[in-house]
Amino acid sequence: MCSLQLPNCRVFNDGNCSSSSSSDKLQKCVVFSSFWGVELCFNDGRFTASSAVKRRQYRPISVMSSSSDSPFNMNLNEYMVTLVKPLGIRFALSVDGKVFVHALKKGGNAEKSRIIMVGDTLKKASDSSTGGLIEINDFGDTEYETKVMNENSGPCSLILERPSFPFPIHQLYLMDDIDIMYNRGRVPVATWNKKLLASNLRTSCEGTGNSGFVVFSPKLLTLNGWNVLSDGDQIRQQENLNGTPWLPFSPIINIFSEKDMTDSEWAHGNFPLEEYVKALDRSKGELYYNHDLGMRYSKITEQIYVGSCIQKESDVEMLSDVGITAVVNFQSGIEAENWGINANIINESCQRFNILMINYPIREGDSFDMRKKLPFCVGLLLRLLKKNHRVYVTCTTGFDRSPACVVAYLHWMTDTSLHAAYNFVTGLHLCKPDRPAIAWATWDLIAMVENGVHDGPATHAVTFVWNGHEGEDVYLVGDFTGNWKEPIQAVHKGGPRFEAVVRLSQGNISFNLFIRYLYKYIISGNWRHSTNSPTERDERGNLNNVIVVGDVASVRPFIQQQKKDANIMKVIERPLTENERFMLAKAARCVAFSICPITLAPK
Repeated sequence: MCSLQLPNCRVFNDGNCSSSSSSDKLQKCVVFSSFWGVELCFNDGRFTASSAVKRRQYRPISVMSSSSDSPFNMNLNEYMVTLVKPLGIRFALSVDGKVFVHALKKGGNAEKSRIIMVGDTLKKASDSSTGGLIEINDFGDTEYETKVMNENSGPCSLILERPSFPFPIHQLYLMDDIDIMYNRGRVPVATWNKKLLASNLRTSCEGTGNSGFVVFSPKLLTLNGWNVLSDGDQIRQQENLNGTPWLPFSPIINIFSEKDMTDSEWAHGNFPLEEYVKALDRSKGELYYNHDLGMRYSKITEQIYVGSCIQKESDVEMLSDVGITAVVNFQSGIEAENWGINANIINESCQRFNILMINYPIREGDSFDMRKKLPFCVGLLLRLLKKNHRVYVTCTTGFDRSPACVVAYLHWMTDTSLHAAYNFVTGLHLCKPDRPAIAWATWDLIAMVENGVHDGPATHAVTFVWNGHEGEDVYLVGDFTGNWKEPIQAVHKGGPRFEAVVRLSQGNISFNLFIRYLYKYIISGNWRHSTNSPTERDERGNLNNVIVVGDVASVRPFIQQQKKDANIMKVIERPLTENERFMLAKAARCVAFSICPITLAPK
């Protein structure tokens, strides 16, 4: 057994910067690292190195499976690509254990694929000996993966995960050599902090339970380096508070690529760097969901909390600690499965903590589905609050569906304007609710208690579209143009497209018959109907185009396929009149009281 002396280095333990206290507490600790390839033993102030002990056992994951018990699943942000070796990829290993694409060889197979991008995280890689996939969890797997990649020929399948937010590629250009010298053996690090180690780093003897590390790099002894290595939990908690990573990416401690690639010309992307930086600046106001940050939530009122999805049992315990007694979840079962969430475990955990779990799926990114289901969601929320529940309203990201429900509740039930309710919620929680869907559902609710045509200003703006020929005189005429007596000239928008914008009001004659408008076009003196929009015959047998403005809200929404229409209808968001506010409050409570308070389902 050879001896490894550590002159001119410092030993840290549990945030205590005194080397003497660390050596007193840690009398003996033995760890195995594939990074070193040896067993390291700290004993009486010295490190000793011995030959490697039992190597890690890799469990292959088959790509194709005939058994329904072991399906091959990938997250929504993951993709699979098969390349012919040499791959032409340089990977980087970060201090948090992630392996991501650092650079692409110019003209290499990875760059030619036009799929792989710098910043994509490596999740799995093919094993030529078994034909399956090897999970890449941390730097304990990189030694094996490097061996696999160094095979001279043959295909190689990779599963990579696209970052949830734009990767700051320009930061890679700012790094000096100290950031990427670990693979050259010049700036190594040894650690026995289990929270920072790879999964195959393990102790071979009983220790004191304390953790620490030995650092050879003076860079990691700076404030930021010390925080990353010694206080990772606090950094992750800070990330959960503001929803953005503390650093663009964790510090790089290693880069590696295939053999015979050291002299290759590497690039971080085949695009001008200045344009990429400008694009990043333009996207600063956008929201990007990072599932790895865990559950994020915000307190809106004393009884209402809103946030992202519940991922694990500890999240349920966290909600219980803040007094949550009911959860309204808009995430579908397929979404939960795609994100690797076990819904059954979450439901069982809620039962143990006496939390009422209500699942009411709303399709993500579907404004029409949100509009139709929003009245029931708000009524459900009101019922829970009336029963003195403290409610956590959640969806997958916490950006759209759940805050939209809270905004609608404040708008409909507390007589707050939509503008004020939206600003109130977005000021407390980082989100971007579907504002047009809320406004549209508002008019649907008002139509629920109206008798006849809407008594008030217009509620929708409709762009009527005619596709004809250049040089034509196009006029729009119908029920809304002075009873067919005042045609509106359409504006030529280029090519065959003509448009005319009309503001219309919704309403209902009865609960089953909506306000419909018949119309036609006059093309160079000839009356025509559009074949790209719905048609209907009037009492005289004339074939006209027809458009239905708005809908009527229901506690049991019937979502049918919308008819194809070349026209574009947009909802008008404006301050409500006093009569509209009264009808909105009445309709919203009618929906709420149509929900059984015991089963919390439509009566």
